[in-house]
Amino acid sequence: MAHHTEEQDTVIAIVGAGKGGTAILKILLQIPGVTVKYVCDKEKESEGMILAAENRIERVYELENSPIVADNTLDLIFEVTGNKNVFEYLQEKVSQNCTVVGAAGAKVLFYLLESQQNITEELRYCKLYLSEKVMERTEELEETNRELQRKVNELAELNQKLHQINEEKTKYLVNATHQLKAPFAAIQSYSELLINGYADDLSEKSETIVKKIRDRCILLSNSIKEMLELANLNSFVEENLKMAKENLNDIASAQIERFKPVADSKNIRILFNPCEREPVLTVNRKQIEALFHILIENAINYSHHESSISVEVGCLGNKRVYFSVKDQGIGIEEKNLKNIFREYFRTNRAVRQSYNGSGLGLAIAKRIAELHRAEISVDSTPGQGSSFIVEFPLQSLAQA
Repeated sequence: MAHHTEEQDTVIAIVGAGKGGTAILKILLQIPGVTVKYVCDKEKESEGMILAAENRIERVYELENSPIVADNTLDLIFEVTGNKNVFEYLQEKVSQNCTVVGAAGAKVLFYLLESQQNITEELRYCKLYLSEKVMERTEELEETNRELQRKVNELAELNQKLHQINEEKTKYLVNATHQLKAPFAAIQSYSELLINGYADDLSEKSETIVKKIRDRCILLSNSIKEMLELANLNSFVEENLKMAKENLNDIASAQIERFKPVADSKNIRILFNPCEREPVLTVNRKQIEALFHILIENAINYSHHESSISVEVGCLGNKRVYFSVKDQGIGIEEKNLKNIFREYFRTNRAVRQSYNGSGLGLAIAKRIAELHRAEISVDSTPGQGSSFIVEFPLQSLAQA
């Protein structure tokens, strides 16, 4: 039975039998312990009034002086007309023991009741099929685990093969570049002889071509040198590095002095701010020199004429040391920052500024930093310059 008459039932009336009232009535008719006593609407043939008739619920067509207002047994009235005057009339006329729920509240309750029904149905479904689904999932997981194990084994084999291929590639690269060094050195040497007039005078046009050949040989020779250096670094492991205590102030100062003529030719000032304490760390001096060399050389290559470069060796507390190079040059676009330490990567802006570059310098710098457990980072703004920072790991510093 949809319509309940027990004394303990909650007795309800619905005012407004349109779409909202009908939806609430349908849900209330399915809830045990609820009696819908009245349904009120001016439209006799509305969906809600027809549903009320089918369930033998008393229908009321006029609210004023209706049984709804006079009935003291009502516990709850849903006013779903949305008419403010109707809501206020009910609140004023009905018994104090009766609660009037307006259209907004009725809508919330409707959704709550509907959700409850949906959840109940879903729980019933889950209860019926949970055991079956668990068994199915268990079998699927077991098969997935077997498949994952197969994949792990395949990937381990593939990784081993890739490692072997990479070793072969490195050996081939080293051998090939070694073989190329001598021919390029010879071409460069012969070019210098021709330019210096040891093989008769050259016409102006011929001299220009030979100079281009020499410059290209220098570029290729430098690229070969960097390729070999990177290949050697990639074959290194930290345990095989020859380390010694070195003063980073001295290394930085020596590199700055080395680049001073190049910087002066571009009217670029190099400002050096050494660490006040003695930044003595256990490092491989040759590699740290190469790291400082790359960062300072890049700063000069990509700086504007008549600008300045700041080089600093700093101490963070008693146990951390950093090295930074900051320029006022062309800068790097944000989208390229994540790629600049990749091998052979150069931005269009960098190529326009300095054609003679291999794209290996920063890859070498990063590898050197990794071998020393240091972190290298960059902060840059296009058109304003770049700042590279190398932060070395914790080590006890010498006392000042």
